[in-house]
Amino acid sequence: MKQTTASRLWSFVFLAASLLIPAALANAPAVGGADAAAARFRGTGKADPIRIENVRRTDGPVAGRSTITFDLAWDHSWRAAWNVEAEQHGGKGTIKLESWDAAWVFVKFRQGRDGQWFHAMLATNRVDHPVPAAAMLDVGMRDDGQQGAGVFVYRKVPSSGPNDFKDITLRWQHPLVVGEAPFDPAKAEVRVIAIQMVRVPECAFWAGDGATNSVMGPFSSSLTTHPFRIGSEQALALGGDAEEALVCREMGARNPSCLEDFDLNVTQTLPAAFPKGYRAFYCMRHEITQQQYVDFLNMLPYAAQSARSGRQVSAPPGTLGIKTTDPDLGSGRLGIKIAASGVAGGPDPVVIHRATFVASRTRENPGKPAVYAADEPHVACNFISHVDGSHYAAWAGLRPMSELELEKACRGPLKPVPNEFAWGTDRIAGLGATNGAYRLRNIGKPDETIAWEGDGGPDATHGNAALMLFRGESDPKLQYCGPLRAGIFATPTSDRVSAGASYWGILELSGNVIERCMTVGTPAGREFMGTHGDGNTIAWNDKGFCSRGGGCSRGGNAAMLVGPHRVSDRSLGIQLFHDSRKNAQGFRCVRTAP
Repeated sequence: MKQTTASRLWSFVFLAASLLIPAALANAPAVGGADAAAARFRGTGKADPIRIENVRRTDGPVAGRSTITFDLAWDHSWRAAWNVEAEQHGGKGTIKLESWDAAWVFVKFRQGRDGQWFHAMLATNRVDHPVPAAAMLDVGMRDDGQQGAGVFVYRKVPSSGPNDFKDITLRWQHPLVVGEAPFDPAKAEVRVIAIQMVRVPECAFWAGDGATNSVMGPFSSSLTTHPFRIGSEQALALGGDAEEALVCREMGARNPSCLEDFDLNVTQTLPAAFPKGYRAFYCMRHEITQQQYVDFLNMLPYAAQSARSGRQVSAPPGTLGIKTTDPDLGSGRLGIKIAASGVAGGPDPVVIHRATFVASRTRENPGKPAVYAADEPHVACNFISHVDGSHYAAWAGLRPMSELELEKACRGPLKPVPNEFAWGTDRIAGLGATNGAYRLRNIGKPDETIAWEGDGGPDATHGNAALMLFRGESDPKLQYCGPLRAGIFATPTSDRVSAGASYWGILELSGNVIERCMTVGTPAGREFMGTHGDGNTIAWNDKGFCSRGGGCSRGGNAAMLVGPHRVSDRSLGIQLFHDSRKNAQGFRCVRTAP
């Protein structure tokens, strides 16, 4: 398949980024055992986007079948197995766990350079998708079970190091007709897209952390202050005083808009279909980056671009690509710009000539979409609402995360630590510091890094997180507000606390940008059945969200801002923000494991 100019350009960008990885790391041998388990808390120290190269399409044996072959690589990956003893998880017996990172790979196509992009449907049988000997592949099915929406590709055995998988081949079940015209796959433009995700395996876990201070509205078990152990996906009783009831324990005054519709006197039921976190799922290792959101915007038609950016798509080149609702904060590190202006559509006159008369009518012109670009592609994307994030998830064949899944994604099966952050301690760098701050270097580049200077910084128990303002590289008075490069604290030597990582190696679940999750506290949230997007259509109610995990905020008191960053804090357990786009708002997607 002939590459477009854009695809050649991105191939060059990804190649250039890969050359920045130190040779010693890129050529490091794969290791297993305890080293592989520890590798989940590490990274390259630089941006590490998954690279898709050498894409080509070939005809299949019958009409409506083609194969898409490509190379897939990224520089920090792991697969590990370990045991968790009863005294660690607080249940019975030893839990045997295995987890890994994976590439969620899906395909988009269009007929003609200006055609609409569609989601490619894949064969459902994994044997129809050959991979190299070092790799494994699972098919992520559409919810109807009839077609594959994408595939997970990951390393075959416990080990860690770079991945370089050659000649992965997917069987594409393409349509015979697109619109009203016959579809010719030989003339189609095909894009293969990959997102790094982490597998959270099936196991029991705890909701709530037992804290009696600093955390608002945590989950608890019935009338006690104890956490609630979730050991299945069965329906749960919410509220009341029954022994097995999941209760939201109120801790002081909360915003009335955040109150659940259940309490000790009013009960509700959390349906069995609502994802409670017990079952295995994949979670994006990072929040959506600016480049990932640009890739999404650039595959939307004109009207959808306008809806998902809030911006006039025909604005001049250089215009900020997403309309913000925090004017006092400026762009807040948002670097998405309009590179080429869109052209608005509208009714076009159509003249029809007949032998004896001339008729006229109008035809709706959908307009020409804009082209977007990211000045800081590796930075987590802020100023996207929960509705924007929902549309991204649907486009990628993923779904939102539930707030119970978030707690498991943070603490894993371990017994909770009161007031803990995602890295498993109750301490965070910078809180109470009088003469210390983070210094940001190589700002906006693939090797953007951050280090603490002064007192009150990170140590064995004080984890790193993007929380407030950062000093600039050369001028100590210059301060930056906004999210950081995704995975910025994960280095070749980091551990869980210094990386600010969750139990599974998922990054920035405390800080950077806010996590938007489906809440258990409203009927709209409880309607969520864990359905996935089909590549285009949202398959869930987009009104049932809450905010968890906290984000990087400007100004205010540090102690006040820290609370929502804690794993069990539900002070924004229902708040919706009415689709506003603010500085600390981002999104992260998940998918139920095959």
